[in-house]
Amino acid sequence: METRIQEESSCASDIHDTHLHILRSERTLVDGALLFQALGSPERLQLMERLLDQEHCVSQLAQELEEKVTTISQRLQQLHRARLVRKERRGKHIYYAIADHHVRDLLTSTFDHVEEERLK
Repeated sequence: METRIQEESSCASDIHDTHLHILRSERTLVDGALLFQALGSPERLQLMERLLDQEHCVSQLAQELEEKVTTISQRLQQLHRARLVRKERRGKHIYYAIADHHVRDLLTSTFDHVEEERLK
């Protein structure tokens, strides 16, 4: 549930106009924080980067990253709980992919932003 409030600027400058601001529910804020917490590890972020191009099974990712399957599986489970990746079982293998275009856009913007800041 979101709440709309009208805020008036208390700044001395006339640059700020009165605007309508949407306040998110506490649940939305908690879930958003959990999402960023799940992305807060370079190792999990590396997995997300691998999934940007195509889906992978756990064993593929473990081989590519030279990690144990159990380690990769734990990281992917954390990303799945945060709804950042989706998974699909096919026979003996579980394939992971980016959950949706929102996550893809978030990752792309994050990487672009970080790289842009480095170039300045």
